[in-house]
Amino acid sequence: MDDMEEYTVNDDLRACGLPADDDDDLTAGAEALFGSSVAPINVDAPDAGAGAGGDGVGASATQAPSSTPTASTANNIVLKRARSGAWNDFEPIFETLPSGKQVRIAAKCRHCNHVLSARSSSGTGHLLRHQTQCVKKAKHTALVQSRI
Repeated sequence: MDDMEEYTVNDDLRACGLPADDDDDLTAGAEALFGSSVAPINVDAPDAGAGAGGDGVGASATQAPSSTPTASTANNIVLKRARSGAWNDFEPIFETLPSGKQVRIAAKCRHCNHVLSARSSSGTGHLLRHQTQCVKKAKHTALVQSRI
Protein backbone atom coordinates (compact mmCIF):
# COMPACT_ATOMS: atom_id res chain seq x y z
CA MET A 1 0.00 0.00 0.00
CA ASP A 2 2.97 2.30 0.35
CA ASP A 3 3.52 2.30 -3.41
CA MET A 4 0.07 3.81 -4.18
CA GLU A 5 0.17 7.28 -5.63
CA GLU A 6 -2.07 9.94 -4.19
CA TYR A 7 -4.53 11.46 -6.65
CA THR A 8 -6.27 14.74 -6.07
CA VAL A 9 -9.34 16.30 -7.57
CA ASN A 10 -7.07 18.44 -9.75
CA ASP A 11 -5.49 15.30 -11.22
CA ASP A 12 -8.95 13.99 -12.10
CA LEU A 13 -9.94 17.29 -13.71
CA ARG A 14 -6.75 17.39 -15.77
CA ALA A 15 -7.31 13.78 -16.87
CA CYS A 16 -10.75 14.77 -18.18
CA GLY A 17 -9.26 17.68 -20.12
CA LEU A 18 -10.64 20.34 -17.82
CA PRO A 19 -8.60 23.09 -16.13
CA ALA A 20 -7.54 22.22 -12.62
CA ASP A 21 -9.20 23.79 -9.63
CA ASP A 22 -6.04 25.62 -8.62
CA ASP A 23 -5.30 27.03 -12.09
CA ASP A 24 -6.14 30.70 -12.48
CA ASP A 25 -7.85 31.20 -15.81
CA LEU A 26 -9.15 34.72 -15.28
CA THR A 27 -9.68 35.59 -18.92
CA ALA A 28 -12.02 32.65 -19.51
CA GLY A 29 -13.90 33.51 -16.33
CA ALA A 30 -14.16 37.16 -17.37
CA GLU A 31 -15.45 36.17 -20.81
CA ALA A 32 -18.05 33.91 -19.23
CA LEU A 33 -19.23 36.62 -16.85
CA PHE A 34 -18.88 39.84 -18.81
CA GLY A 35 -18.58 38.86 -22.46
CA SER A 36 -15.54 38.76 -24.68
CA SER A 37 -15.11 42.53 -25.10
CA VAL A 38 -14.01 43.24 -21.52
CA ALA A 39 -10.27 43.54 -20.97
CA PRO A 40 -8.86 42.60 -17.56
CA ILE A 41 -7.84 45.50 -15.34
CA ASN A 42 -4.21 45.62 -14.32
CA VAL A 43 -4.37 46.51 -10.62
CA ASP A 44 -0.60 46.37 -10.18
CA ALA A 45 0.04 49.14 -12.73
CA PRO A 46 0.61 52.67 -11.38
CA ASP A 47 -2.38 54.96 -11.70
CA ALA A 48 -2.08 57.08 -14.84
CA GLY A 49 -4.65 59.59 -13.58
CA ALA A 50 -8.30 59.96 -14.43
CA GLY A 51 -8.92 61.12 -17.96
CA ALA A 52 -5.23 60.94 -18.86
CA GLY A 53 -5.76 57.94 -21.11
CA GLY A 54 -5.05 55.30 -18.49
CA ASP A 55 -5.48 51.64 -19.34
CA GLY A 56 -8.41 51.14 -16.95
CA VAL A 57 -11.86 50.23 -18.20
CA GLY A 58 -13.49 53.44 -16.93
CA ALA A 59 -10.95 55.82 -18.52
CA SER A 60 -12.27 57.93 -21.36
CA ALA A 61 -11.47 61.23 -22.98
CA THR A 62 -14.82 62.83 -22.07
CA GLN A 63 -14.91 61.82 -18.42
CA ALA A 64 -16.78 64.25 -16.15
CA PRO A 65 -15.10 65.56 -12.98
CA SER A 66 -15.75 63.40 -9.94
CA SER A 67 -17.29 66.31 -8.00
CA THR A 68 -20.30 66.52 -10.30
CA PRO A 69 -22.33 63.29 -10.23
CA THR A 70 -23.87 62.20 -13.51
CA ALA A 71 -26.57 59.67 -14.23
CA SER A 72 -24.38 57.67 -16.60
CA THR A 73 -21.65 56.73 -14.14
CA ALA A 74 -22.27 53.84 -11.77
CA ASN A 75 -19.65 55.00 -9.26
CA ASN A 76 -21.42 58.26 -8.36
CA ILE A 77 -24.69 56.84 -7.02
CA VAL A 78 -26.26 59.03 -4.35
CA LEU A 79 -28.54 57.09 -2.04
CA LYS A 80 -31.62 58.90 -0.83
CA ARG A 81 -32.63 58.37 2.80
CA ALA A 82 -35.81 56.43 3.27
CA ARG A 83 -38.73 58.50 4.52
CA SER A 84 -40.75 57.14 7.42
CA GLY A 85 -44.32 56.02 6.83
CA ALA A 86 -45.38 58.24 9.72
CA TRP A 87 -45.22 61.29 7.46
CA ASN A 88 -48.21 59.99 5.47
CA ASP A 89 -50.48 60.99 8.39
CA PHE A 90 -48.53 63.93 9.84
CA GLU A 91 -47.94 67.46 8.64
CA PRO A 92 -44.49 68.80 9.59
CA ILE A 93 -44.20 72.14 11.40
CA PHE A 94 -41.00 74.10 10.73
CA GLU A 95 -39.18 76.87 12.58
CA THR A 96 -36.72 79.27 10.94
CA LEU A 97 -33.43 79.67 12.78
CA PRO A 98 -31.60 83.04 12.90
CA SER A 99 -29.19 81.65 10.32
CA GLY A 100 -32.10 81.26 7.88
CA LYS A 101 -32.15 77.46 8.02
CA GLN A 102 -35.54 75.78 8.47
CA VAL A 103 -35.70 73.04 11.10
CA ARG A 104 -38.63 70.71 11.73
CA ILE A 105 -39.74 71.04 15.35
CA ALA A 106 -43.18 69.41 15.49
CA ALA A 107 -45.74 67.38 13.57
CA LYS A 108 -49.52 67.74 13.48
CA CYS A 109 -51.67 64.61 13.16
CA ARG A 110 -54.05 64.81 10.21
CA HIS A 111 -56.65 62.63 11.99
CA CYS A 112 -56.96 64.24 15.44
CA ASN A 113 -54.99 67.51 14.97
CA HIS A 114 -52.76 66.58 17.93
CA VAL A 115 -49.33 68.27 17.84
CA LEU A 116 -46.38 66.04 18.71
CA SER A 117 -42.71 66.91 18.98
CA ALA A 118 -40.80 65.90 15.87
CA ARG A 119 -37.37 67.50 15.85
CA SER A 120 -35.26 66.89 12.78
CA SER A 121 -32.61 65.20 14.90
CA SER A 122 -35.09 62.85 16.63
CA GLY A 123 -36.62 59.66 15.37
CA THR A 124 -40.19 58.97 14.37
CA GLY A 125 -40.98 56.08 16.73
CA HIS A 126 -43.45 58.05 18.82
CA LEU A 127 -45.16 59.32 15.66
CA LEU A 128 -45.59 55.75 14.41
CA ARG A 129 -47.04 54.65 17.77
CA HIS A 130 -49.49 57.57 17.74
CA GLN A 131 -50.36 56.83 14.12
CA THR A 132 -51.39 53.22 14.82
CA GLN A 133 -53.58 54.20 17.80
CA CYS A 134 -55.10 57.21 16.05
CA VAL A 135 -55.99 55.24 12.92
CA LYS A 136 -57.63 52.54 15.08
CA LYS A 137 -59.69 55.18 16.90
CA ALA A 138 -60.70 56.84 13.63
CA LYS A 139 -61.86 53.52 12.16
CA HIS A 140 -63.75 52.68 15.35
CA THR A 141 -65.61 56.01 15.43
CA ALA A 142 -66.57 55.55 11.79
CA LEU A 143 -68.13 52.15 12.60
CA VAL A 144 -69.95 53.19 15.80
CA GLN A 145 -73.39 54.63 15.29
CA SER A 146 -74.05 57.84 17.18
CA ARG A 147 -77.13 58.14 19.39
CA ILE A 148 -79.93 60.38 18.30
